[in-house]
Amino acid sequence: MTRPLVALACSAETWDGVRHDAVRHAYVAALEDAAECTVALVPGAGRTFVAELDRFDGLVLGGHETNVAPERYAATDGPGPFDTDRDTLALAAIPAAIEAGLPLLGICRGLQELNVAYGGTLRVLDPPTHREDLSLPRDQQYLPAHEIRISAGGTLDELTGRIGSARVNSLHGQAIDRLGPGLRIEAEAPDGVVEAASVADARSFVLAVQWHPEWYATTDRLSRKIFHAFGDAARKHAAGR
Repeated sequence: MTRPLVALACSAETWDGVRHDAVRHAYVAALEDAAECTVALVPGAGRTFVAELDRFDGLVLGGHETNVAPERYAATDGPGPFDTDRDTLALAAIPAAIEAGLPLLGICRGLQELNVAYGGTLRVLDPPTHREDLSLPRDQQYLPAHEIRISAGGTLDELTGRIGSARVNSLHGQAIDRLGPGLRIEAEAPDGVVEAASVADARSFVLAVQWHPEWYATTDRLSRKIFHAFGDAARKHAAGR
């Protein structure tokens, strides 16, 4: 069976003074190995992407060092760096993809983009209690760091077998402040930070998480279930096209 084709949003990076559209390989590997999908990278502002949604079976918005520009959610200021092209891509693609019934998975920045796309706002975590320990090796930075409480009756609750709680990694400096209308909280940290959200009336799988399930996607139970669920939804979408 042909694998479903999913779009993975790129972010802008500058190396040696030259602009690149880039993604971390961990996202590609997780989608290929755990979700069993074929991955297409969507560059920059994705100027033609929304018009060509019918070519794809899913959309993934991964994390990056950049933050959503504060003017996108009516804030007066916010911490950089920013990536205005990624903002343009995400905030146009999210409503279009959901309207088209396309499965969507958001990770870290992707959760924040989903919230802003639905009219929500973001805040800086001060003190920065959800940041990784940069003195540790990279693999250790992505190990579970705190517990989340999974909301009963939601998408995450169902795909995890209603376990009620789990432990996740923690590598972010911003978080949801006001939840966007139409979104549903799927999980929270003990300090009240929204750790996962979904779209209440979505026609397909839509889930965004604040942590990084891509790093141990094939070995961590929760991460594997998230990518399997997204892959299954993408296969269902492909079968219906």
